Amino acid sequence: MKRMSLAAGLAAGVGLGAIAMAQDAVYTYTDERGSCSGQLLTSEDERASYVQACDGVGGWTWYSVSGEHGQSSRFSDRQDPDVGGQYGGYIGNFGEYHTVIEWRVGLAGAPYATIHRYVSATFETGDAERQETLIVTTLRSGETPTSCHVGYVDATAVPNANAIAREMADRLAPDFDCARGEIWVVDAASPGLDAALENGSTRRAY
Repeated sequence: MKRMSLAAGLAAGVGLGAIAMAQDAVYTYTDERGSCSGQLLTSEDERASYVQACDGVGGWTWYSVSGEHGQSSRFSDRQDPDVGGQYGGYIGNFGEYHTVIEWRVGLAGAPYATIHRYVSATFETGDAERQETLIVTTLRSGETPTSCHVGYVDATAVPNANAIAREMADRLAPDFDCARGEIWVVDAASPGLDAALENGSTRRAY
């Protein structure tokens, strides 16, 4: 688990508004560097899927299911691995999550949001092209669901995608309503959070 100090946040260009909400950025891993367990499952029609759980921050767990078309995930502070997650690849196909999760942690030490990169492929030109999307998720302790997507940042099309995702997490995740049914999207047409909010750049939540 890796932490970014307040001074490091200033040096990295994180805004004062973000720092007021987030004391630390904490990193956990979904590969051999993390504390994870997994199981390969085969359905009756012989479709394989890999179910995984990794320890997060402050008692939270990352759950995921990987199949032939991509990967879904969710975060929970309960022991409820059978609850379904949200699909990661809103652009492209055959994707998977990166092995690093960034947790946004408040001054009281509790995480309130995560940022997780999803890597997939698009075939708009006929050939496979790499597509990367930063997915911002809000954490809702004691609620149902315990997490939901707040927004997507198209890291393939937008400069400074990491900074924009952190801004989205710090500004929108704490008060985000998981029942709204729409997710904010920052992309080439709305290349910043303010632009996305002004343009109403959203898509349906999966």
